[in-house]
Amino acid sequence: MARPAKHDRGAVLEAATSLFWERGYRGVSISDLVKKTGMLAGSFYSSFGSKEGIFIECIHHYGALTAEHYKAAARAKSPLKQIENLFRSMVSDSLKHDDRRACFLINSLLEIAPQHPKISKILRSYLEMSETWIEERLEAAKEAGELDPKTDSRKLAACLFGIAYAVRVKARANESAERLRHYQKTVFAALLDPWRTKIAA
Repeated sequence: MARPAKHDRGAVLEAATSLFWERGYRGVSISDLVKKTGMLAGSFYSSFGSKEGIFIECIHHYGALTAEHYKAAARAKSPLKQIENLFRSMVSDSLKHDDRRACFLINSLLEIAPQHPKISKILRSYLEMSETWIEERLEAAKEAGELDPKTDSRKLAACLFGIAYAVRVKARANESAERLRHYQKTVFAALLDPWRTKIAA
């Protein structure tokens, strides 16, 4: 009996993620995935089970790639600088693709929620982790004397993370790089400046 062809799971997920990112969850069929990944249909089903199965793995794959942005941003010594670096990175990432794909997670959540509660829950968990990351930096900024001790880190983190949503949507709407960067910088400052101490100013 012939053995099924082996495949690089990372490469398969990269190809599948790219396809879902381009067409959306509803715009991709099993036959599209088989063709894009180069897998045999039998191998595909034995490896991922269904379109939902591979899509969930694509979410985790994208999440792992996105984590690198957070690691890079966290290299700054100042907690507020870490947050600022993250948002600059988000803007640059949003402008990276000529077709303005924006964020795979946010695109997917806007497209399929609430029709696919299992997938939506996973997507929301990643977005909640991002918001928590910001909240932790705000708490660190308070301890470092960069922010007023009375700052409500949770509420401010929620507002700041709203910038991430807006940046991704604006990028998707094909706004210019200049307008996108101006928006991020202006709104970021408007939200943070009232709470900055003289040390951070």
